Amino acid sequence: MVAGTVVLDGSNPTPVDLSAYFTSIEAAVVSMDGSVAPADDPSLITHTISGATVNVYAWKNTGGTDPTLVASTDNARLVHFIAIGVKKAGL
Repeated sequence: MVAGTVVLDGSNPTPVDLSAYFTSIEAAVVSMDGSVAPADDPSLITHTISGATVNVYAWKNTGGTDPTLVASTDNARLVHFIAIGVKKAGL
């Protein structure tokens, strides 16, 4: 298991390369840092797993009363992650 933080890079997704630790990732959890409610950008964080990388996606409200979410370009929000994977040989 590896845990840490990453700052969104605005590329959506923000990749978290854990190949130094894992040959593959089996599960991951991501969450936004903060003690206040998220604003419209970003309003939601999701992720996918690709090999030994957790791809963090940030989503924002399109604005006003339209609840449709679109990709965020935020490059400042701190995101926490926990990843569980197959340990790389030699570690």
